[in-house]
Amino acid sequence: MHFTHEDIARTHMEPMARPGAEALFALGHLERLARQSRGVGRWVSHARAWMAAQPCRHPGLQHALRLRDELLPFLLARPAPDRDAELAPDTRRALAALAEFQKACLLPYRTSLREMLDETRLCYSDMVARLGLAATLERLQYNAKWEAGTLTVDDGTDREVFLDGQGLKLVPSAFLSGTPRLYTWREGGAEGGAAELQPGPPVHILVFPVCPHGLASTALVKDTQRPAKPLPQLLGRTRAAVLERLTRPQSTSELSAALRISATTASEHTSVLRGSGLVSTTRNGGSVLHEVTALGALMLNSPPEPARPWCRDCADRRAEGTQAKELVA
Repeated sequence: MHFTHEDIARTHMEPMARPGAEALFALGHLERLARQSRGVGRWVSHARAWMAAQPCRHPGLQHALRLRDELLPFLLARPAPDRDAELAPDTRRALAALAEFQKACLLPYRTSLREMLDETRLCYSDMVARLGLAATLERLQYNAKWEAGTLTVDDGTDREVFLDGQGLKLVPSAFLSGTPRLYTWREGGAEGGAAELQPGPPVHILVFPVCPHGLASTALVKDTQRPAKPLPQLLGRTRAAVLERLTRPQSTSELSAALRISATTASEHTSVLRGSGLVSTTRNGGSVLHEVTALGALMLNSPPEPARPWCRDCADRRAEGTQAKELVA
């Protein structure tokens, strides 16, 4: 891939792939692990159980896998299948089966997926800030190489891509494994062959795996199986609820009515929170208003505890990036 100065300026990282595209990557992940029974993790077990209970979906999902190279640009570009698009009936059935798979197998893991992809995005964004874009792009794959404005990535095909000032969108995927994949299409093109419509500029998306070894899915946890929030355990359920309500100013009587507790109890909780520096109290005429302080807001929005590394090789590789940036500093 050849980068101009404009390409470097316009290259950025998206939070995640669109759900349909990530569902297709997840389906491919299941296919790769078809013969593996140990160490696959809870997500694979959940997806396999759903597949076993939905034999009627198998033809559509298999067709989606066969069409993956054609469907992925479509799914990466659009939030949902375009109902007005002229699609073949079997393609529509494949997309419908994929949507059911996404709803049943990815949606229950939505929070865990988002946290994993957010952590990946922050990690690489930090690399860009400290090491620069070239060094960060080289870390998307072990043998990726940047030289004189050109990024060489081995994805199994031999091709030369000129970004032509449009930049590159980097998209992390929890289910993709192996090498990054480049997808290109033109926005606003004449898909139906209408001569009067001019194709738009090319869009280049480089999807890269969170873990090239395919182990990221083993760290996924269902939303219903996630550990309880630590704040109620630390403060008590009612006091934590009082703190959460005070993200906007409220009086003692408003707190009492909203949480269905007595005014005396509400006053006692705000007094303890104020003594701990989590809540401030101001008088406005004849009423008293309580509101969280900066410390209280920080406690409410504290980031989750970092997950245990699921892949030691990837963890060591990220640590190498951290050591490199410390040497640069």
